[in-house]
Amino acid sequence: MEEKWSQAKIQQYITDGEEEGQNLEYKGADALAKDDDKKREISKDVSAMANAEGGIIIYGVKERKDGKRTLPEGLDPIDSTQFPKAWLEQIINSNIRPCIEGYEVCPVN
Repeated sequence: MEEKWSQAKIQQYITDGEEEGQNLEYKGADALAKDDDKKREISKDVSAMANAEGGIIIYGVKERKDGKRTLPEGLDPIDSTQFPKAWLEQIINSNIRPCIEGYEVCPVN
């Protein structure tokens, strides 16, 4: 059984310097916003990941460039009262066609 997401698990990605790749992407808290441009960007990111091989997008982690590599810099907490799980699911479900099957949004407190 796969380990559920936790702050400790995300922190381990940061500590280990787990590089972004085709199946892993980091997004700072500022990637989530209720304006139309940000909603389109969220949809684009999720759709691109789904159209590749699938993978993980972690919102709430700042990223930094190190040459050609993109590495996690640190936690960038998201206000879950402003951006609850249901809000993100609604963005994904209403803006991506055909619908993505089997994705999971895993909030971490």
